[in-house]
Amino acid sequence: MQLFNGDALLDTFPPGALPSVPAIMVTTPQGLGLQVSGMAGEGWDFAVKEMLQSFERAFQDGVELDSLTAALVETQDRLVAMYDLSKAARRTLDISTLLQLLTDEINRLLSATGAFSVLTQPGLPNLVYQNCSPPLSEEQMLEAARQYRSFPIHNNSNDFRSMPIGSRNALMINIPVHEGVIGILAVFNRAGVFSTPDIKLAIALAEQTGAQLENAMLAQETLVRARFETEINLAHQVQTALLPQKLPPVTGLDLYAVSVPAREVGGDFFDLVLLPEHPFTFLLGDVTGKGMPSAMLMTMTRTVGRSAARNMPYSEPHQLMQRLNTDLLDDYSTVGMFCTVFIGVFDDSRRNLKYCNAGQSPIIHLPAEGEPVLLPAGDIPIGIFDGHEYTSQEISLGSGDVLVIASDGLPEARNNNEEMFGYERMKMTLSASRHLSAKAMVDTLFSAVESFSGNQYKEDDCTIIIIKVNSMPKKIVSIQATFEEVRTIDEALRALLQEEKIPEDIITTCELAFHELLTNRVDHAYNGDPNGRIIVTMSVDSGGIVLETRDTGTPADLDLKKVKMPDPTELAESGYGLAIMMAIMDEVDFYTVNGENIWRISKKLKPA
Repeated sequence: MQLFNGDALLDTFPPGALPSVPAIMVTTPQGLGLQVSGMAGEGWDFAVKEMLQSFERAFQDGVELDSLTAALVETQDRLVAMYDLSKAARRTLDISTLLQLLTDEINRLLSATGAFSVLTQPGLPNLVYQNCSPPLSEEQMLEAARQYRSFPIHNNSNDFRSMPIGSRNALMINIPVHEGVIGILAVFNRAGVFSTPDIKLAIALAEQTGAQLENAMLAQETLVRARFETEINLAHQVQTALLPQKLPPVTGLDLYAVSVPAREVGGDFFDLVLLPEHPFTFLLGDVTGKGMPSAMLMTMTRTVGRSAARNMPYSEPHQLMQRLNTDLLDDYSTVGMFCTVFIGVFDDSRRNLKYCNAGQSPIIHLPAEGEPVLLPAGDIPIGIFDGHEYTSQEISLGSGDVLVIASDGLPEARNNNEEMFGYERMKMTLSASRHLSAKAMVDTLFSAVESFSGNQYKEDDCTIIIIKVNSMPKKIVSIQATFEEVRTIDEALRALLQEEKIPEDIITTCELAFHELLTNRVDHAYNGDPNGRIIVTMSVDSGGIVLETRDTGTPADLDLKKVKMPDPTELAESGYGLAIMMAIMDEVDFYTVNGENIWRISKKLKPA
């Protein structure tokens, strides 16, 4: 008995037996044949056919069982591979490692000769990994990925545009990650075509890896955000430390300053410089923009300004501004930014302020009695033009006057209707609070801005310096009408004027005039009676020095309009003191009220 498949002999029974005659030969449509030797006849033909059909059924069952077994084994291998890939992916948050695991595993499972993966993230270099022999160039892989994105088909064995050079077939699919990230997985040169199960397997692995990639990216973003926040907090601490931590005690001024950045760091700054034998100098600036670039330029500007105010051999505001512009022009020009700056130099002896305003606003002057005045800028911001000649301006600050130097973040604060707080509201708020201390005025203004703007508050940096001129010192003393007491008043007057840093020539003039007035009252009001009393008032105001006496002695019988210097040729013994006093003082006045004689003399303090 011999079994054939077509012309090929499959088996013989008994083994090695040779065919003999007669023989019966039957075949099936599938090409399977059975020859039985030593038998003949129709009955045997039927029997042999039945045997062959039974054998064929058993043979086909075996073939199908082997195929099913192989399919189950392959499915199991793929499930194990997916499990292994998932387990390995859970142990890492490194994006490159995840791409490597995916590429190596898909290449192994599909028995291909090459595989690669491409990941494109906005603002970051492309990530490319391959398992190819020979290796592909990065340009080839990126170009294949680009073409696939424009013509996406899974099994593109007929699409030569997307296939790597030298490949017979290729399977390319998306790696699904969050929006904005593009991932491509490619497998090529598989024996045979990529079947539907191959495509489903690749998609399942890509989806699983895509979820892991998204987790890894989220972890990296969290790490980067945490590192950035740490660095920003450190920058905020550094920037805050650069601003004055204590306000200098400036004679005659109530001073307060604060800077509140819209973000952790900002472009606004202020500085207050008070050195021995130097006038009080202050700066406020606003660098264009927000965030870290503005903060860096702000730090540079503040450092150069402070150094110039402390160490340069000049003190005029426009000279300091010129130095800022010269030193920082290149830095600002390079990044296309600029800085508005206000520099003030305050002479407390004359209550006089010289300032240079390079585009800074608002600057508001609130006179003690009168409406607020917005002072315009006289120069352009620094960092724009080389060689610009800056200028200084001048203003007198009287007792109770207030000067407000602020950045535009306060008047430009908007409410939910996009309406700005504005200069007028700012002036009204400051005017209504001018009786408060400088700090209380700042608190009131910030509260008003916050109440007005609500959720829109602090869209820009807010910085402010408030300078409020205190009421000038005044001394009131009651003395006996003796020359010894007069000498104590001379000493007290000199001490008061020196404390207020009045120039020596003015001190001497006031001493001489007041001494003449007091001795006149001792001689003529009380005729040397030591029991008489004189009330002495000495005060310094922004406009000048006022000296006053009050007594109840004999009133002066004279007309001040007719007082003149005696003619030396007439050898007059009196009249010189009153005439000298009227000649050297700006105002001399005398009147009697309810039996009290009041003399008042004054000397104006003119701006330097």
